[in-house]
Amino acid sequence: MFGIRKLLRQILQRLLALEEAAASAEGNIARNSEQLALRVSELSSAANRHDMVIEDMIESWEELREKQKEELQMLTSALSASAGREQKDAAEREKALLELLMCTHDMLFALQKAAEETGSEVWLRQLTLSERRLAEARLPSGFQVTGTAGVPVNYAVHEVVDVIRTQDPEQDQLVAEVYACGYLYLGRILKKAQVSAYRLTDTSSDNIGGGISE
Repeated sequence: MFGIRKLLRQILQRLLALEEAAASAEGNIARNSEQLALRVSELSSAANRHDMVIEDMIESWEELREKQKEELQMLTSALSASAGREQKDAAEREKALLELLMCTHDMLFALQKAAEETGSEVWLRQLTLSERRLAEARLPSGFQVTGTAGVPVNYAVHEVVDVIRTQDPEQDQLVAEVYACGYLYLGRILKKAQVSAYRLTDTSSDNIGGGISE
């Protein structure tokens, strides 16, 4: 009888110990759940803040991109306008320089004519030397002077303003005299040379043969 009571007492003590352990475990679980819930809440808040920061960065980047796009468009427009003005200015300067070259050669040609008519050998030699120097300087520029006596008439670069009768077949359709120089620039005709041309006296047509090249 005494052994049974002792055994029951031990069983009761173990049951009480298990109950206390279960209660303690429930308390730990509750505390852990609260801590976990708090941690989840903190992480959720941190994630929200992180998302807001990312959204702000994206908005700032988009605003910056739009601003850069506008600045690029303004810069492109400014550069285009500047390039257009520079191109126009360059074309005007080129035109003015070509006018200056033509005027200079016209004056030189007139002086050469005057020197030939007056028989001034000194002036003629000096002007011929000047023309040679100008011819050398013209080569890289693409500016050419046309109009030379003795070459076949080329209506692309010659304007025949007078006809000289000749009985020499070898002179037929050749440039007899140059009255005014012609000019080419990069293959483009700026001005035709005004010339007279030889024509055989027995030729019935007043036209000098077409398609003749210099």
